[in-house]
Amino acid sequence: MASTASQGAARAAVQELIQPWTRACLSRDWDGLLSMCTSDIVFMPHGSPPISGSAVRPWLDSFPTIKAMSWDVKSVEAAGDLAFVSGTVQQTLEIDGKYCDLFRREADGRWRFAVIIWNDNRA
Repeated sequence: MASTASQGAARAAVQELIQPWTRACLSRDWDGLLSMCTSDIVFMPHGSPPISGSAVRPWLDSFPTIKAMSWDVKSVEAAGDLAFVSGTVQQTLEIDGKYCDLFRREADGRWRFAVIIWNDNRA
């Protein structure tokens, strides 16, 4: 089992990705956003099948423009090379919802988004 110190370092590293992720979403910098993701990233949006592989980039290109985005992190948990974050998210594209993201530490030591799940609060 990971030490409390290494769990704390993992939590901090994962939380440091939230602001760059938000900036990439707001600027539609999909290359920057995807650089924070594992090569096998899976997006799991509400009301849609999972998005992965070669379907990710076209899906991002067609995603509605996000004018504002804020996160309320409720939980960050880490165990070994996996971590997940959950909480609530608000975006100006008419989504007021919740999320749970899975992160994986890659061979280079960097934490990256591996699975992104969200839905709106009406669901």
